[in-house]
Amino acid sequence: MSSVVFCVVFAGCKPAQVQTEAPPPTPAVAAAPAAPEVSCQLKVGYESWEPYQFRGYDEQANGLDIDIVNAVAKGMSCELIFSHGNWQQLLAQFRQGELDVLLGASKTPAREEFALFSEPYRNEQFQLFVRKTDADKFGFESVAQMVAAKHKVGVVSDYYYGDQVSALYADEQMRGQFVESAMSEQNLALLLDGQVDGMLEDNFVGTALLRRKGLSDEVSAHQVKLPESPIYVMFSKQKVSAEQVGAFNQQLMQLKQSGQYQQLVGKYQG
Repeated sequence: MSSVVFCVVFAGCKPAQVQTEAPPPTPAVAAAPAAPEVSCQLKVGYESWEPYQFRGYDEQANGLDIDIVNAVAKGMSCELIFSHGNWQQLLAQFRQGELDVLLGASKTPAREEFALFSEPYRNEQFQLFVRKTDADKFGFESVAQMVAAKHKVGVVSDYYYGDQVSALYADEQMRGQFVESAMSEQNLALLLDGQVDGMLEDNFVGTALLRRKGLSDEVSAHQVKLPESPIYVMFSKQKVSAEQVGAFNQQLMQLKQSGQYQQLVGKYQG
């Protein structure tokens, strides 16, 4: 989401799974043997999208998506190098070949032109969030009804919200009702300032954002939800082969069959 790629579970791959953005220097020890050379690496882009992806207090990559890809990489004996940014920046870097992987991606025909996709590894559902003072006024049953009534809705640039929102955005008469931001926090600020009347956000991400900002008494989830959709790991066609994606999928399947996948998900439930 680097010119380095996943190695498959052959061809001299050395165990070196590392979950760090900037590994600390190894203290000089006169008698210490040289560290083994890393032969398989992957540069992974991630954004601030708690609980799936975020930079923790330790300045390291954290979240469910991070835990899952770390576990898969460990099974493949591969090193991960994480790079943080907003989605728009990461997608541009990915297309330029500077990143090997993006997490939490929706599969679209446009993206399939430059990316390969893993098997789905979780589902996602976007929901409308509004100011609590407006919650009783907005009896809308869909985003289409809301924008048709000339209310503005905040979205994140280059996010894919599904066919319904894509069709609305493609309509020139409706497009002006959508206000784009670089990240979820900016959408929330626009909502609080009254510049938009609602914002679309993953239901878990939105809840976590409000809790973290202490704004659960000011903003609430609306009844309008978009259809649930599958989420994938997206690989650069420039750097990763179909065979390597297949190896990733095989390790992901083993992670699920072993029960470890559900253990990781359980950390973020409740």
